[in-house]
Amino acid sequence: MTKLQHNEIKGLAIAEDFFLHWGKPFLEQEFPELMGRIAVGRFSGSDVLGADDAISRDHNWGPQFTLFLSENDFSRYGAQLPATMNQAAPTKWLGCWVDGAGDKNVHVESVPLWIEEAIGFSAVPQVDADWGVIVRHRSIGGTIEARESALYYLKHGALWLNNNAEFAEWRTALAYYPEHVWYARLAEECFRLWQYGEYNFVERVAKRGDPIAIRTCLGEFARGVMRITLLLQKDFTPYWKWLAYAFRKCNRASHYAPLLESLLGSAEPAQQATLVKHISHDIHQELVSMGIITQGEEWTKHYLLLVNAQSELMAKAPWMTPSWI
Repeated sequence: MTKLQHNEIKGLAIAEDFFLHWGKPFLEQEFPELMGRIAVGRFSGSDVLGADDAISRDHNWGPQFTLFLSENDFSRYGAQLPATMNQAAPTKWLGCWVDGAGDKNVHVESVPLWIEEAIGFSAVPQVDADWGVIVRHRSIGGTIEARESALYYLKHGALWLNNNAEFAEWRTALAYYPEHVWYARLAEECFRLWQYGEYNFVERVAKRGDPIAIRTCLGEFARGVMRITLLLQKDFTPYWKWLAYAFRKCNRASHYAPLLESLLGSAEPAQQATLVKHISHDIHQELVSMGIITQGEEWTKHYLLLVNAQSELMAKAPWMTPSWI
C-alpha cells in the first residue's frame, strides 16, 4: 500500500478487512463452537460513521472489532477469548498498527450487559413508558444523553457476522422510538429551542449584548436545531462531537446548515435574533406540515411558537414527565 493509499483509507474498511481475513478465520480454527452464535462488528468510533480522518488515528480506530456473546458464552469465554485473540493478532494490518494507541484490537462483550450499560435497558421495552430510561431522565452532557448516542451507533454500526439471535432482537427492538416516544423527544427539543432561542436569546440575551452569553446561548440553540432535524428524519442523535457531521447528511441540512453558519458567523446581535426567529418559524412550520402539531390562533407571537409546540407534543405522551423544565 502506498503512503497516499494509507492516508486515504477509512478505518472501517480496515476493520472489516481485519475481521474477514484474520479474525473470522482465527475464530473458525480456534473457537469453531462459537461461530454459530456470535455477532461481530463495530459500534463505536468516528470511523463507524465515516467521519474519520488522519486526526482520528490516535485512538479507537482502524483494525478493531467487537464480538458479542450470550450471557452464558460470555461467562465461559469472556476472559479467554479476547486474551487469546489479542495475543495472536498481527502487529500491523494494511499498514496500520493494531494497537497503535494502546487500544485492544479485539473486544468481547456480553449482549445483555452491553445493552444495559450503554443504553439502559435490562429487558426489551414493551410499552412507551419503558423508554423513560432514554427520554425521561436525559441530562445534557451526562451519561443519559450518551444513551441516545449509543442508539445511533447501534443503528448505524457495521455488522459483519450476525449469528447471535439476542443481539439481532435488540437491534430490531431499538431500531427507532415508538411514535409517542418520538413525540416526547420532539417536545424536549422544542422546549430547548424555545429556551435558548425565541425566549431567552431574542427577548433577552441579544438585547444585553454580552458576547460570552451570546455564544453560549447560540451554541445550545444550534445543537437543538441539529438534533431536531435528525429526529424529524426519524433518526437518533449522536453525541456532540459528531452531531454536526450526522446533521449535514440529513436532507433538510441543505436548508438549515447555511442558516446556522450565518447565525454563528455573525457578530451582530440584531441579525442573529432575526435568524433565530427565522429558523424557529421554519421548524415550527415543518412540524405543522408533517401533521405532528396543529396551527391555531395561539401561534401568533414568535416567542410562543415552539413552547406551544412542546405543550401539544407533551399531550401526546401523557406518561412523560418533562424533567427539563
